[in-house]
Amino acid sequence: MIKKDCRRIIQLGIIIVISLFNTPASFSSSLKSVPSVDRLRKLENAVDPDYQDLQYLAQRYDCPTNLSSDRHRPLTRDEFAVSLNSCWQQLENSLNLQDLAIWSRLKLKFAAELTRMENIEADLAQLESQQFSPTATLQGQVLFFIADSFSPADESETFTGYRTRLDLNTSFTGQDLLNIRLEARNIGRLDDITDTSLSRLSVDGSSENAVEIAELSYTFTPGENTTVTLGTTGVGLNDIGEVLNPFSSSSKGALSRFGRRNPATLRGSGGAGIGIKQELGAKIAANFGYLIDSDTIVHPETGGGLFDSSASAIAQLVVRPQDELALALTYTHIYQRGDDVNLMGSTGLAESNEPFEDNATTADNFGLQLNWEVNPGLEIGGWLGYSDAQQRENGDDNATILNGALTLAFPDLFAENNQGGIIIGVPPTVSNHDDSGLIAESTPLHFEALYRIELSDRLQITPGAFAIFNPDIDDGNTIWVGTVRTLFSF
Repeated sequence: MIKKDCRRIIQLGIIIVISLFNTPASFSSSLKSVPSVDRLRKLENAVDPDYQDLQYLAQRYDCPTNLSSDRHRPLTRDEFAVSLNSCWQQLENSLNLQDLAIWSRLKLKFAAELTRMENIEADLAQLESQQFSPTATLQGQVLFFIADSFSPADESETFTGYRTRLDLNTSFTGQDLLNIRLEARNIGRLDDITDTSLSRLSVDGSSENAVEIAELSYTFTPGENTTVTLGTTGVGLNDIGEVLNPFSSSSKGALSRFGRRNPATLRGSGGAGIGIKQELGAKIAANFGYLIDSDTIVHPETGGGLFDSSASAIAQLVVRPQDELALALTYTHIYQRGDDVNLMGSTGLAESNEPFEDNATTADNFGLQLNWEVNPGLEIGGWLGYSDAQQRENGDDNATILNGALTLAFPDLFAENNQGGIIIGVPPTVSNHDDSGLIAESTPLHFEALYRIELSDRLQITPGAFAIFNPDIDDGNTIWVGTVRTLFSF
């Protein structure tokens, strides 16, 4: 201990002596003045003696510096100061007078930068000690749409719209997540113009200039292979069951509502309930859940309360025989009250959404999904959906509803992180009904093409279009929808 203390005293004495002979009289006052042009210049690595001296110390004492291997890249004075400070950690046990003299000279010459660095470190330490929460994050996104539909009988005009989201995510244990999502939106619904839900965009509707709680959910892991989600608002079948479609995102995926996921099994009544995801092995997982219409819980006067509300139950098996291949088998049972019937989530022909008009309805739905990453630049996927609907009020009719889609995704098309996509599908269509007059006379066809361009980590633009052939409108003319979607993330 005495030997170590003596060494530090000798070091301090050497530094003081060197400083007395090297410190200019105006040094203290210069720190308070505006930096000279010399202090703003960069160090030319190949010829600058300061750089060469620091490089010598770094090599001799194995300092962890940021000195570039490219000797021709200029080094800023702040970068130089960071490396200089790191070298002192190695030099403090040295008794080499020449090396200490070099360090002392550099310390005096770059005193302003070293002081600024110390102040920044102090500010960062204070910020870390006073942060809002080490386990809470705030994320947001803003979507802008410009869109229009085109048809011989269409009188629509080009319109714009927006959706804003704020997500507050909080973890209490590191193995859980509380999500509170606030949302405001005002995007025109094209079905009000075209008279068919086949033309709806991936996001539409209005919050009427109000901010809504779009989701309130809590996810935790009671066991190593088990995840449980509890929600009171905004939880859907797609949050419990897995969606294999690469275009499922409302902000980054398909431009159409239908193109996002299988409407037979991954749309339905929901909002509040429970979901359980259970891993059965490295390649197999099972998902289960039960959801009810959250509006009827919060406002029971508008519905059936807890026990007579529209509700959905889901069971799903997901298999991944290979890392590049995934399949999912899904079953859902849906009950919808007479004033709340919309079996296919406004994605198909009118008769498929309300096969028995506004009478209470149940449906047993079966779905098959597949997605295969053929190579890094191509993914092939799609789904098939089958629904057996039953009338539960003012009659006992039955109906069969079919839908399906083929998806082609092209990751990194033309540039890294960009994505091209093609979606071809048959929206929900009544193929059989006890009332033969409600069976579709012709099958609608959905064709969609899009290209997502990532301009930065926080800005993406997706132009695209989709066409509906044989829509359920009076003239039956093809409907074209063109749109440009812009996403800002923060």
